[in-house]
Amino acid sequence: MQIDTEWIAVNFDRFNKENFGGRLTPPKFSVNNARTRLGSMAFKWKRSLFKRETYDYVIRLSNYYDIPEVEFQNVLLHEMIHYYIAVNHFKDDSVHGTMFRSIAQRINKQGWHVVVRTDTRKWPVAECNRKKVITRKRIVLAASTTDGKYFLSVIGPGSVRKVKLQIARTPQIREARWFESSDDYFQQFPQCRTLRGRIVTKELWEEKVGLISSK
Repeated sequence: MQIDTEWIAVNFDRFNKENFGGRLTPPKFSVNNARTRLGSMAFKWKRSLFKRETYDYVIRLSNYYDIPEVEFQNVLLHEMIHYYIAVNHFKDDSVHGTMFRSIAQRINKQGWHVVVRTDTRKWPVAECNRKKVITRKRIVLAASTTDGKYFLSVIGPGSVRKVKLQIARTPQIREARWFESSDDYFQQFPQCRTLRGRIVTKELWEEKVGLISSK
């Protein structure tokens, strides 16, 4: 499914009545094709005398993925919580702090799934965006540790030497394998400049290492 600003407006009105007492004035709505940011709530601000004024609020959702409508609705609800906190000038203890999580928990009791971070790795890219996806080879580090953990990491080309030195100085690293991969799985990994990575199962680790080794 793909959405447009009209869809956002209709659902905003619905959720405003259901979850925020209909007190939210609709902001601007926008749709983009961001890959790593499913939604955002932004605004401008200026200082007037002794206070800070905020204005020009906008909620943006991404059409990069082809996902069910309920996923778009969960993202919109997430951004509406940010909007509610911001437009009322409430103070939370962090971006997704106590207030945000309390509101999300209340909304989720109605059957929604508003989360702080969404795992998009299994979401299909929308057909209109597939030609824009550039598959490139990435430098992958597959490491295992003496306590039985398995890591996969994408290392920036300019940081390979530094990371190899870090591995040599880290006795907890039991095995480290390096290879280049154009596997779609690694395309969404951030490029690391230090020795760190994503913990995976032994089975997935062996699958990715074996997949490359067999080519």
